[in-house]
Amino acid sequence: MDNLLFYLLKVTAGTTLFYLTYLVFFRKETFYLRNRIFLILTLILPAVFPLLKIPVTVNANIPSEPVNEIISLLPSGTVFDTTLAAAAVNEPFNFILLITWIYLAVAAVLLLRGLISLFSTFRIIRQGTIKYNQFPKVVISDLQHPPFSFFPYAVIPSTEYNSGNCGDILDHEFAHIRQGHTFDLLLSEIFIAFQWFNPFVWFIKRSVILNHEYLADQVSINTRCAKEYQYRLLNFNTGMETLALAHTFTSLIRNRIIMINKKPTNRYFAWKNILVLPAILATVYAFATPEYHYVTQETEPLLIYESQAIIQKNVKGIVLEEDGKPLGGVYIASTGSLGSVMSAYSGSDGRFVLSNVQDNAFLVLNCCGYASVTVKADYKSDMTIKMSKDNSMRETQYLNESAGGTSQKPLTVLDGEISNQPTTELMSKLGNEFGTVVVLKGKEATDKYGEAGKNGVEEVYSRKKATELGLKFPFRRISPDEYPTFQGENFTTFNDWVIRQLKYPAEATSKGIHGRITVYFSVEADGSVSDVKLQGKSDPLIADAVIKAVQSSPEWEPALKDYARVPFTHMVSLKFDLPDKISQDDVYVMAEKMPMYPGGDIELLKFIAANTKYPEGAKAAKAEGRVIVRFIVNTGGDAEETSILRGVHPLLDEEAVRVVSSLTGFEPGMQGGKPVNVWYMVPVTYRLPDTAEKTIESLKIRSKDGKIPLIVVDGVITDIDVNLIDSETIESVSVLKNQPAIDKYGEKARDGVIEIRTKKQN
Repeated sequence: MDNLLFYLLKVTAGTTLFYLTYLVFFRKETFYLRNRIFLILTLILPAVFPLLKIPVTVNANIPSEPVNEIISLLPSGTVFDTTLAAAAVNEPFNFILLITWIYLAVAAVLLLRGLISLFSTFRIIRQGTIKYNQFPKVVISDLQHPPFSFFPYAVIPSTEYNSGNCGDILDHEFAHIRQGHTFDLLLSEIFIAFQWFNPFVWFIKRSVILNHEYLADQVSINTRCAKEYQYRLLNFNTGMETLALAHTFTSLIRNRIIMINKKPTNRYFAWKNILVLPAILATVYAFATPEYHYVTQETEPLLIYESQAIIQKNVKGIVLEEDGKPLGGVYIASTGSLGSVMSAYSGSDGRFVLSNVQDNAFLVLNCCGYASVTVKADYKSDMTIKMSKDNSMRETQYLNESAGGTSQKPLTVLDGEISNQPTTELMSKLGNEFGTVVVLKGKEATDKYGEAGKNGVEEVYSRKKATELGLKFPFRRISPDEYPTFQGENFTTFNDWVIRQLKYPAEATSKGIHGRITVYFSVEADGSVSDVKLQGKSDPLIADAVIKAVQSSPEWEPALKDYARVPFTHMVSLKFDLPDKISQDDVYVMAEKMPMYPGGDIELLKFIAANTKYPEGAKAAKAEGRVIVRFIVNTGGDAEETSILRGVHPLLDEEAVRVVSSLTGFEPGMQGGKPVNVWYMVPVTYRLPDTAEKTIESLKIRSKDGKIPLIVVDGVITDIDVNLIDSETIESVSVLKNQPAIDKYGEKARDGVIEIRTKKQN
């Protein structure tokens, strides 16, 4: 809203500057055609100039700033808040919003007034009799009003027409029609509606009408005596009401007679036309939007940097079910490297838009209950993608064996209405409109919903409803207008700007230090950059350089949508190659075909578990927990550049890196039919003996013939060993046996089913 008001203030100032130029230099001159053009430009140009962007080059040095403490953190994905949402903090009264609504209300009233005037004018025309049906058309009216013109009609009262003394009137009105003065008048009326608070815009309309009369009078006196024409104007009945959107013969008579008797302006005074140019340049300079390009001043020899040639485009389309019905709530992500993977949900109409998608990318589509789909992105036309149902993926039921198989499924509520659909399905159907989930348990659930809430309640809220209730929820950006911009460009260009600010640290070069650096940061609502943090562990010499560059960022432009002006988290991912090359990280985080370890993830975790040794020093320190390890699966299928994203203890971290670094034999990731490097993450969980025994025992389930039961985690069938799941992430475990298991999952469940619900899914 404040962007609109700021724009209107710019337009008002520009319009005022132009009109004052007209009043001072041009108003009394008889160059009427020039004056007409200038008055129209006075309305149009100030409205256009604030939309222009002027490139501005600024020299900027990277300031010396304190370096934030390096913090290891795991990149946050889309995690839905399932705790009771806190009430929103009362915000101060929004005067900007009030002013905006007042402005829009007055503008609407004035537009309505204009439409009523337009209707009244046409009603007079329709009630008259068309005397001449050729251009310009003459209409004879029996109503009491002065002669007027409205393209393409010249309307003459019957009393004047029958007197036979209307030749001068027709010449005058025909001049208005042939020169298209009606369109200038309508344009000025529209600008009055949208700049009603600017007094000069009302004067501009009067000047436009007056100049039109000068032009028409000039035509009329060319074929008759000027003195007789003036007497004609003075003797005409001026008591009749004029029309707001038409040129009346009796308007502004005094000013017209003055100009008729004015000596024509010497043609040599046309040189003053060049004064239009300073007015235009001043308005452009003052009100066009600067587009800053920062250039670092070189105080040392220039070192090599490289910015990846990434072509980014938009992709849009529709997702359909097999029967052609739109499918909403589908999660769609593009393939790409760190910071360039774009994602969105399809709406209730199945449609989606992905902005800033890398060239030659693929789209990966996932939806609960449907088989995953991977397709090549089409940048030229709308895509139509069909998804098939996957009967092997079913919603988890909550059964308690000891209770005789009675349903323990929680009550689901959508925007205050009880639903018989599971939470995940409601979230999928809401798609981009999903807001948050509030979980109620125990007495809190039964107090609100009675006996129906005895098994717990999952309240699903849309974005609109959550906002109405003051519930806080993670903001998910959908359209390009909801993202902040950097120096007038897309936020993805920030990587290139950071690269231009960097120089390979001389000490790092001398010590042979190289590697990849990923830095996360937040863009606040006011455009400032904050919370700059390093992901994982990297050498401080190159990590600090990137952190300083990010911290030195000039202010970003906030999102165009007011409601989207909330902190925006983004990342910069760079690669340092010796001797002095800095480039954007080109390793994929999502590829058309992701890497696959022989036997799948279960075999990968088994290999890690079998080859990891618990360091004695860590045992003595009673250190345990989960280490998150990141590595690259290269085009040869081997692990390289292993690093710690989230550590527990130096000895445990070191052992995890050792084991993961030894991984080989992956089927490499593929993009466009070619093998590519892909980032991969695995957890390495350390449990001391007594804790491990309790964890394993609590999850140990044997079938009657000793076979392993079917494992279902968050509604998805998997072959993962339950002992490898961190017990801290488990919300509940339920067991199905015999016929109930087979009825739900088919013959593959004949040895029983373990259904695990994690806290993340909840």
